[in-house]
Amino acid sequence: MSKELITTYLGMELSSPIVVGACPLTIEPEQVRQMVGAGAGAIVLPSILQEQVVYAMLKEVDPVAAIQQSGYQPQQDRYNGGSENYLKTIRQLKQCCSIPLIASINGATLGPWLDYSEEIQDAGADALELNWQRGIHDPNESADQVEAKLLDLAGYLCNHLSIPIAVKLNQQFTNLASIAHKLQNVGVDGLVLFSHRPHWDVNIDRMHWTIRWELSPVDHLGTILEGIVHARTGGLDLAIAASGGIRTGEDAIKAMIAGADTVMVTSEVYREGPDAISSILQGISHYLDHSHHESLLSFQQSRPTVELTPERLMRLEYVDPLTRTGHYYDPTPQASTATGDSFGHRR
Repeated sequence: MSKELITTYLGMELSSPIVVGACPLTIEPEQVRQMVGAGAGAIVLPSILQEQVVYAMLKEVDPVAAIQQSGYQPQQDRYNGGSENYLKTIRQLKQCCSIPLIASINGATLGPWLDYSEEIQDAGADALELNWQRGIHDPNESADQVEAKLLDLAGYLCNHLSIPIAVKLNQQFTNLASIAHKLQNVGVDGLVLFSHRPHWDVNIDRMHWTIRWELSPVDHLGTILEGIVHARTGGLDLAIAASGGIRTGEDAIKAMIAGADTVMVTSEVYREGPDAISSILQGISHYLDHSHHESLLSFQQSRPTVELTPERLMRLEYVDPLTRTGHYYDPTPQASTATGDSFGHRR
């Protein structure tokens, strides 16, 4: 990989700015080998779930109650290998993987289950990503109380681990810059903006809501760029990974101008296979070759800062484009019926 594409993320030097995001593709050595060969700078393992860890802690005492109290379901292990195999996977991949390996945990509340993060560190993970899920909260619980739970989780990890910690956020915060700065204050090393959200719908026959997981929409990048800019307001000094909607080198450049240090590519790997990584890197290199920047780091250091401005100017960014035109772009894409194999190659 060309030295011009070297960047840093969570204090680690990466050979490229492409990080393969958390997904089941990253637990198989052969798939990881292909991603590394295509130019990935780091990979993130699929999240180990709070429910799995709690179940593993309780099953020795009372296996039946363990399921009831933890929320564990057997299919969870098919997603990430299970809590025991997860540690074995880290050790195995560290033996054959030349790039940083970032583990991931998904949970919502403090508890003894978080001690599992120390086992993840001992297994050899280079960093840890906290994928925090809010769930549905009591209406009497304030936004500050909800955010306090996230800060407690992040603070615990920062205080108990020596490896870098990133927090994967969703966009549903009243003041994204505020929570970003609060996380910086508790010791977090970086943010992943943003967590992938499932698709909600309502089944009119069953008269109930349904949830399913989908790949990121092809026109999703704009919301990610907006969120990154908002998070950087006020001089945020954290590493940022853009996550969601990165499909081309141009998309990656846009995300980095907005403020990202790296870009996470997941859905596009499912669509196009590992070659999607090399294609995006070629686009980044092409941009650098035709700019006055000698390297990716030089380019990132030149990006614009996000300044706090009077309310009338902040409003203008919204009001001006709203009132300037009566012609509206229709982003609706053509539906695709293509599917892929376990390596992400289209069939």
